[in-house]
Amino acid sequence: MSKHRTPARLWQMANGRRRSVALDTLRKGAGRLFGMILMGMLVFSFGIWGIADIFRGYGRQTLIRVGDTEINSQDYMRAQQDVLRAMSSQAGRSLSLQEARAAGLDARVLERLIGGAAVDTHAKHLHLSISDAALLDEIMKDPAFKDAAGNFSPAAFQQGVRTIGMSEEGYLNSLRERNLRRQILTTIGKVVNSSDVLVGALNSYNGETRTLRYVLVPQAAAGMIADPTDDELKRYYDNHHSKFTQPEFRKLGVLAVTPESVKDQVQIPESDIKAAYEAEKDQLGKPERRHVQQIPFPDMAAATAAYEKIQSGADFVAVAKDQGVSEADIDLGTVTRNDLADPAIAEAAFKLEQGKVSEPVTGKLGSVVLLRVTGIEPGKTPTYDEAKAEIEKKLLKDRASGAIFELHDKIEDSLASGATLSETAGKLNLTYQAIDQVDRQGRKPDGSTITLPAQKDVLNAAFATDTGVENDPIDAKDEGVIWYEVLGVTPEQLKPFDQVKDEVTKDWRTDEVRTQVAKYAQDLVTSLNGGKTLEDVAKDLNVEILTSDPLKRDSITVNVLPPAVSQAFTLPEKGYGSAPSGVDEGRIVFQVDKVTPPPPLEAPEVARLKEQIALLASEDAIAEYFGALESRYGVSVNQQALAKLVGTSEEP
Repeated sequence: MSKHRTPARLWQMANGRRRSVALDTLRKGAGRLFGMILMGMLVFSFGIWGIADIFRGYGRQTLIRVGDTEINSQDYMRAQQDVLRAMSSQAGRSLSLQEARAAGLDARVLERLIGGAAVDTHAKHLHLSISDAALLDEIMKDPAFKDAAGNFSPAAFQQGVRTIGMSEEGYLNSLRERNLRRQILTTIGKVVNSSDVLVGALNSYNGETRTLRYVLVPQAAAGMIADPTDDELKRYYDNHHSKFTQPEFRKLGVLAVTPESVKDQVQIPESDIKAAYEAEKDQLGKPERRHVQQIPFPDMAAATAAYEKIQSGADFVAVAKDQGVSEADIDLGTVTRNDLADPAIAEAAFKLEQGKVSEPVTGKLGSVVLLRVTGIEPGKTPTYDEAKAEIEKKLLKDRASGAIFELHDKIEDSLASGATLSETAGKLNLTYQAIDQVDRQGRKPDGSTITLPAQKDVLNAAFATDTGVENDPIDAKDEGVIWYEVLGVTPEQLKPFDQVKDEVTKDWRTDEVRTQVAKYAQDLVTSLNGGKTLEDVAKDLNVEILTSDPLKRDSITVNVLPPAVSQAFTLPEKGYGSAPSGVDEGRIVFQVDKVTPPPPLEAPEVARLKEQIALLASEDAIAEYFGALESRYGVSVNQQALAKLVGTSEEP
């Protein structure tokens, strides 16, 4: 990076001499042959580091502002496509927009745009930039812009930037910004090497186990609970208003144009259904699932040596530990073929016999592994008759868009002419659904639930608007288009005591039983700390003493729930405690019978743990940096414009 005396010098090159020099240099390079083998890598790099001001024009609405850096809808949509591609790559398949959103797409896009804009603003204020010489050197060394002889090709450069929808100046700006961000974040994220003391402490924290001996204290230990007085019930009612408050309800009108609405207008021949069945039958029904273990190796020689060792009688898990990976690390779980991202590894795993170990497998991404299948769940492919209805429904969704859009225009024209939503539905022979009362979760006052297409989106939108407001329709993608209106609002209100007295009595009694059992169990713990034995307690309760498996801090097992495990790790060996058992309102009273420290880490495991610590520390440092920048410069988001953009954007 270079630091200039004059503010933002290189950020203002659009009409300056230095940019002309840079572009001229690129245009005058030698060579004419064009190769775009690695252009995809350039597009992916934009997904990592964001897109700069080069894509922005004038007159478009600002969605996000970080300091003096603005982000508009075009920036957002480009970043959304980049993040969607990255999420699909991680998943090993192409994700739909709805799937990606369910997995946090929108939050990731915002984080990327806001974080990138914050770094850009900071760089401007520090007067930082990338020198022209470094920028040109990187471009001229880029394999994507070289000819067959390995020389820089101006034609390849010009064609390449056009292919990804950018101008030459735009590409220079983007590359400059991307490199600057990388240098800043790499500097912020540098951390010192982890000490052996820290590695040992983390190993002890994560690997230490505790074995518990315990008895079950039943709910009956609470004894007889006297009937509550009205004063006690009213006091409980007053202290727990949230339990007895009726949520806000809304009266809605909904007109949904779905594929089913236009079914009569869409032709789906039997031959198309049969063709779709033949093409998709391997993905229909229940796919075969296998429990797969995988040991990774640095190269084929190491994998071959390990395979020969296993064939000579060595244990698969022991060989894995020799490579510095634990049994948990090699366990891929019970998976389908499609769950395995690497097709070569998936093919090998689903050819193996149960209990057998594969020969070394080289994945499509270059990894070398040994595989073992420890369990097989056979799959089932449905017959054509069994699958026909579902396939027809899917084809209908694929082919209904034209008819849906035609109806969309008719509905919008009718509403624009002054007709109500219900009148429009009647005129077009569509179903208008009137919902008298529904809460945010789709429940009616009687506890039953409603059913709507894109129900979550509809309810979220309906509870974000008001009566008398003309709302934009919801684009529900393959579920159609949905119009809605709010016809009335019943605010949340506390139910009268007399109306919920039975419910109050039931909740009071449950809490009282829980309190009395907890008191009884704590008295037992006190007696144990005073010298009584767990055998004495078991005899008094007429129950057996049970022993848990060795438990780590994140373990959970029958009767020993997370509160018990957490408490056990605060106690010394032979210490006593009590926690809920999960059986009615019962509890366990336990003794920490044995504390087992983890075995010392082997050198490969130490190296792996140090690498993980460094990565986490780096991420924390960068997160703190982002947080400080956002606090310093301020972040404002046009929520209404963003919600409209996200709600109506087309799937890439």
